[in-house]
Amino acid sequence: MDEKTGVSRRSVFRTAAAVGLGASAAPAAAWVAATTSREQAHDEPAGGVQPAASFPPVDPVSPTGRPFIWFEPHQDDGLLWAWKILTHHALAGRQVHVVLATDGSASRIRRVLNGDASNRYWGRHYPEREGYGHLTPMSPKAFAKARDRELKAACGPLGIVPENLHLELNWRQPKIDVPRARELITRYADLYPDAGLCTMWWGDTDPCHSALGTALRQLHLADPVRFGDCRWAVRRQQGPTAPGAVPYRIPPQFAATAHQMAKNACLAYSSWAPGETEDDGMYAIGLHSVGSDLAAVKRGEPNWVVETAEPTPRELGADRT
Repeated sequence: MDEKTGVSRRSVFRTAAAVGLGASAAPAAAWVAATTSREQAHDEPAGGVQPAASFPPVDPVSPTGRPFIWFEPHQDDGLLWAWKILTHHALAGRQVHVVLATDGSASRIRRVLNGDASNRYWGRHYPEREGYGHLTPMSPKAFAKARDRELKAACGPLGIVPENLHLELNWRQPKIDVPRARELITRYADLYPDAGLCTMWWGDTDPCHSALGTALRQLHLADPVRFGDCRWAVRRQQGPTAPGAVPYRIPPQFAATAHQMAKNACLAYSSWAPGETEDDGMYAIGLHSVGSDLAAVKRGEPNWVVETAEPTPRELGADRT
């Protein structure tokens, strides 16, 4: 029994087995169960009654409405910074698409999994002892595949049907710049001309995030009719100070269900079950990389969004010349 959480170790192993992760996933399951227990205790309102998520026998997600496209810089960004946006649109009946803009192979976690660096989540990996030494050194391609598997596993809980996940396997690269981001966004805007478009904010501290945000902003400012329905998600740490950013609001009737969907999606990034080949296995890459941000999702902390892209004075001056 965990003294802080009251979670029994035996129940953790049963939970891991029940969701098909196996005993090797128990450390991740323990982390999830303990975190959930703490969050529920912290978030429980006066009187001890929490709003119930609504999961009727008929799936509440029915993607029949106008398309909504999220351009995902890396395989975990949608859950971290836009889970409220994605789940709200899915529950409202929109056809939510996720377009992956990079292969995610540039992450430092590849070196951690190869045993070449330590990590504050795990410490140091010893691949031979941990059962995946035959797959190391893990190549950038194999690592990207493992990250793709996490994204695929997360999309269903977030309300995205499999055919609306676009991995761009033959186009993507480890990183993306503004010209390539413009190309990608324009291509999907042509495929879905009535779609709402969303990606990370142009002022983000990650170059791939800001490249996508800048590209969408440029397209919107150049042709506000064709690229009219645009918004930008802001990472939690920048949200309170980003110009124009406001907390994203989910209608009350969707809020509890949306949060449960996001917590379910967190499991995709927390599973540890090494594979036999580079085409299978789960390596808890998200938990290694952004464990504190996954915890923030589970707590239900705000998503921040910028919904307008006003030109700067310099840009206005350029228009007058």
